[in-house]
This record gives sequence, structure tokens and C-alpha cells, in this order.
Amino acid sequence: MKAKLSNKHCILLDLDGVVWRGNQAIEGAKTSLETLEQKGFKLGFVTNNSSLSREGFKRKFEELGFNPTNYTIINSAYGAAIYLRENSLNRVFLIGEKGLRKELELQNIYVAEEYEPSLKAVCVGWDRQLTWRKLADAMRVILQDNGFFLGTNPDNSFPQENILVPGTGAQISALVTACGKKPDKVIGKPSRFLIDITLDEMDCADPAEAVYIGDRLSTDILAGINAGVDTILVKTGISDNHLEKTILPTFILDSIADIFTILN
Repeated sequence: MKAKLSNKHCILLDLDGVVWRGNQAIEGAKTSLETLEQKGFKLGFVTNNSSLSREGFKRKFEELGFNPTNYTIINSAYGAAIYLRENSLNRVFLIGEKGLRKELELQNIYVAEEYEPSLKAVCVGWDRQLTWRKLADAMRVILQDNGFFLGTNPDNSFPQENILVPGTGAQISALVTACGKKPDKVIGKPSRFLIDITLDEMDCADPAEAVYIGDRLSTDILAGINAGVDTILVKTGISDNHLEKTILPTFILDSIADIFTILN
């Protein structure tokens, strides 16, 4: 085994496949997070899931028996809202769920779910009510009105309790195929964008003081590498082991429950 991690103060974690699967907590996750906090570590959660707002994720933690009082929670819905606000894209056609809508509106962004003139962008998040009409309206904004095409994350699948279901990336791909145009920007991992926001909100100025724990090499681990932080791959979520020779985590563990075998 490699030497233990040292000088870490900020522990960043993915959620789906690391802390829980669907509505079931990963075995040992609650105890591990409580112990990390007791030992003085700051905890930040970085997820590509845009279906809930940050407040919604806090409620889910509470419902599953966690104590999120001191958690920093950053998801692709919040990241998309920040990006749109900072780039003055304040009139948006939405493909997504109520969590994404709430984060956009918290940044004073006008949100439409049917085509309107003068929309500046299309924002695509996970949408379990995706329809042909939504895709047609989004195409009109992108192609007819030259609207900015923003994706929250590229995950093609999403882990629930015992199955995989289509993710945001699959929905973005449908629009890419229809429009013949790739997104102008994708916020979520493997981009470092969300990790950088999280480190900033945790007052962690030095990436060397942080470690990121995820279950996907192609998104979580690559995002950590892109952000310059050490990475830990856990085996409780989605496996993409075919990438293990090209994307190399700092450590590999069976689950979050094993974190103290490598963390000083």
C-alpha cells in the first residue's frame, strides 16, 4: 500500500455511490463522516446530481440519519446557476427538475419551461419528465435564437438502489444529436469547476490539503486530478474499471468505511 495521506484538512466526497445509493445509505458512511468531523476534518460534498437544490440535499442527509450541520454541499445545479449569472445569461430555457430550477432562481435567473422569445440559454439537467416537446423547444432556442447550450453534467447513467438508469449525459446526447452541436459548456465533473467552488467555500486555499473520494474514474477521479487534489476511488458505486490503466487514483478502497486505513 502507498504511504498514508497526510496534511489533509478538507475531505471532499461524491454522494451517489459513495455516501448513498438511491435512498439507502452506504454501510458505514454515517459513522465514517461523524468520526471525520470529530477528528477536525472539514467535509465538502461535490455531486453532479442536479435534481435537488443544495437545501434539498441537506434534507436528504437528515432523512437518512446524517447530521449535515457543517457540511459544504455543492452540486451541478448550483454550479450551473453561478456560471449563468457570472456570464449574464439570465433568461434560460430549462430541461431539469425542481432543484435545478430553485438554484437558478436563487441567482435571479428567469426560467422558462416552454419556448419564449429572447431566451439566452438552454440549461440541461437530469429530467425524469423529459418530453419530445422540451427537446423541440430547446432546439429552437439553440438553433433559431443562437442560445448558449449549457449542460449540468455528462453522466450517461445514474445509480439507484439496485439498478442503473439514464443520466443527464444521455439527455444531453439526445439534444446534441438533434442539433448537430455540442454543449458550449458542461459544468459537472470531470471539469474541475465544482471542486474549485467547493474548495473556495470551505476556505481551503491549497489543493494539497484536500482529498476527493468518488466512485467513477471518468468523472470523480479525473475531476480530482484536474483540480490538483489527491483522489480515492471507492467500489460502492458505478464501476468503469476499463479506464483503470489511464486514470489513476491515489488510493483505491472498498468503501468510505475504510477511509481511516489511509488517513492520518
